[in-house]
Amino acid sequence: MSRTLRDVGWVTRKDGEPDQRYSMPQVLNVDGSKDKRFGSFETPSFGTSETLTHGRSQYYDQTSAPSGPGVYQLMTTNGIGRPTVQYTGMSNDIGRRLDEHARCTSDNITTQMSQAANRGMDVRARFAPADSALEARAQELFLLGQRDYAWNERNNGGATKSWWK
Repeated sequence: MSRTLRDVGWVTRKDGEPDQRYSMPQVLNVDGSKDKRFGSFETPSFGTSETLTHGRSQYYDQTSAPSGPGVYQLMTTNGIGRPTVQYTGMSNDIGRRLDEHARCTSDNITTQMSQAANRGMDVRARFAPADSALEARAQELFLLGQRDYAWNERNNGGATKSWWK
C-alpha cells in the first residue's frame, strides 16, 4: 500500500496529547498511534550520484543539491567499482547539509569522509528532494529500516567502528 504525506506526523496518546516517547515524526495510523508498517513506503527517487571528494584528496567538490528538504545518501567507491551506501540522512536544506558534512571539522561524517579519502576511496552523494521536511523524515525512516548503514550513529544501530581506525 502506498503511503502519503498525510500518514506522517507526531504520535499522539489516546487522550490526544503528544506522546513524549517520540522526538521525531512517525508514520501514523488513523487514530494517531505509531504505524509499525512504515517499511511500506516506496523508495525515494534518487538522481545520479555526484562526487564529493576524490580518492586521497581532502578537497571538496560542490554539488548541485537543491536548497530544499529531502533525503541524501553518501557512498564510497574504489575507482570504477560500484558505490557502497555508507550513510543516509535528511535535511531541510540538502545542499547546505552536504556542505556541512564536507567542510565541518567536528562532524563524525567529516571524519569518516577523511578516512575514506585516506584509503583512496571516492565519496559520492545522491539526493532526492521532498515536498516537506515531514516527507523527507518519513523517507529517511524508510531507508534506515532497509539496512544498517556503516556511518549512521543515530536511528540505525550505531556507526561501524572499523571506519574510525
